[in-house]
Amino acid sequence: MRRKSPLVCQLSKLLPAFCLFGFSLLLLAQGEWTSPNRIGLVQDWSTHHAVFPRNGPLSAMLAAQHDPRAFYSWRVAALDAVRTTSTSAAQTETAVDERHRANLRMSNRDWSISLGSAGTAGAMYPAKFTFDINATPSCANDFVVFPANQSPNATHENLVAFSNLYSGNVNSFGICNRTTSASDNGLAATVKWSYAVSSSIAAGVSTSPALSLNGTKVAFVESKSGSQPHFHVLAWKNGDGVNASNKQDAQSPKVLSTFTASAPVAGSGTATDLAFGVSGAGSGDTLSSPFVDYGTDKAYIGDDKGHLVRLKDVFCTINVACTGAAPPAPSIDTIWGTAGTVTVACGSKLTGPVVDFFTGNVFVGCSDGKLYGFNSSGTSLANSPVTVGNGAATGGIVDPPIVDGANGFVYAVSGTDGANAILVQTKTNLTSRLVATLGKAGGQNLHAGAFNDAYFSSANSAAWLLYVCGYNGGGTQSFLFGVGFAASRSIIAGTPANSLNFAGVGVAECSPFTEILNSGTDRLFLSFLSGTLDGFNINAFPTGTFATAPETGGTSGMIVDNVGSQGQASSIYFTTLGGSHSAVKLTQSALQ
Repeated sequence: MRRKSPLVCQLSKLLPAFCLFGFSLLLLAQGEWTSPNRIGLVQDWSTHHAVFPRNGPLSAMLAAQHDPRAFYSWRVAALDAVRTTSTSAAQTETAVDERHRANLRMSNRDWSISLGSAGTAGAMYPAKFTFDINATPSCANDFVVFPANQSPNATHENLVAFSNLYSGNVNSFGICNRTTSASDNGLAATVKWSYAVSSSIAAGVSTSPALSLNGTKVAFVESKSGSQPHFHVLAWKNGDGVNASNKQDAQSPKVLSTFTASAPVAGSGTATDLAFGVSGAGSGDTLSSPFVDYGTDKAYIGDDKGHLVRLKDVFCTINVACTGAAPPAPSIDTIWGTAGTVTVACGSKLTGPVVDFFTGNVFVGCSDGKLYGFNSSGTSLANSPVTVGNGAATGGIVDPPIVDGANGFVYAVSGTDGANAILVQTKTNLTSRLVATLGKAGGQNLHAGAFNDAYFSSANSAAWLLYVCGYNGGGTQSFLFGVGFAASRSIIAGTPANSLNFAGVGVAECSPFTEILNSGTDRLFLSFLSGTLDGFNINAFPTGTFATAPETGGTSGMIVDNVGSQGQASSIYFTTLGGSHSAVKLTQSALQ
């Protein structure tokens, strides 16, 4: 029998069902690890949208273990619990310290590396791979993948990964810092690999990538307006596209324009190519990132014409045919919907789909302002669709819904329902629609919010808050809202009691929100496209920021990494949407 790691045992204290079935055994069954002692970890866009509370009915907790994203959520809590109980008050940074440092060093950066003429698209995310959560963060093996929404060629990458992530000397000395040389500044991440993946459409990557559980493969979409989008799986090779004379140069990629007809072999530097959806006016994929069901090795993805497809053999880990000499490349799963495709009635831009692992239902938003749901066979749910926005220019659903299968809820936001910015909660059968109004519509799209840690850790729903952007009663000023919950775990309808005026911002588009509990401090991060990145302490509803950093054009979606105490190892990652379109790392504690 596999020996449980200390982390897994710690998780069992938080969630007895976890050790009862042994989540690690599920991962091993998928063939994702070769070492019995190493547990890798993926974090990407989908970890923000498929959420897993740490309390609930035993049946719900057992069902959750079919999705490794549950492990991510529980793991963060376990690590934070270990760190918080073993760190003295004197060693823990306070909000006062953070604010002071932020004021002193606002212009400093951990690292910032240009991606070229375009970077990660707005509201899209990089993807992070942690090699071993039971060990010290790895300079060589931990990496972040950034998509770049630019046409690929010899000087323009559309997918790049960085290692030596925990570098820098602002606030603390990075554990990955190196001796400065002519080819390496020693204080920034280094390019691990860089590719210009170019199919017949030779286009950028406009949505978020997804990683295999062992980190050896990346799934992503190449998209061009008017053409069919192309789904790729890349088996990256360490060192491909690395400029030996400049380790911080992301723009010397390996051009990859020929593709393998079978599953790419890990470490081979090869990729597959699969066109999906339709071509013609208005086609492409600008909002729908691939959602991977790791338990079945399938993925769901949509296009800009309302076509939702299911793919099989994505990373080639489940199908027994994947063990052959020429294992299959990803293909359309023809047993789902009609020949593998569901045609969503809106006929326009779909968000990334999200699977509820408790019911098997698949949820997706559309630019018509409606939330759609389908069962595991691709048949529309009886109560689908649910109206959220009015389908106007800022009345669509532009971010994937947030799905909490344990509590049985789905959440979606829209910039306007014709009068107000709006948050809608429904049950996972799309009944019991409730509405929180987020001020008068301010003429901007609205992006996904984030829950406080109490939502995940407390059985007392009165302590829960869902943070989201909105506006004042006149639609002239941006606000931060904390939507509360009743004893029934339903949102409290109407205007939220908790609100904070973003003084000086006016009306500006918010990024999606990101939350993490670190050293007992619950932190929330968000950006305005007007050019700032804000951090909030949300142990209680905040009265202001603990730090603010200027970011040209605002930021993409943000991912967070570790909750450890090693230098530069508790950070956030994103790209700037203006200026040099840079990949950036800042510390969680002070946004430096």
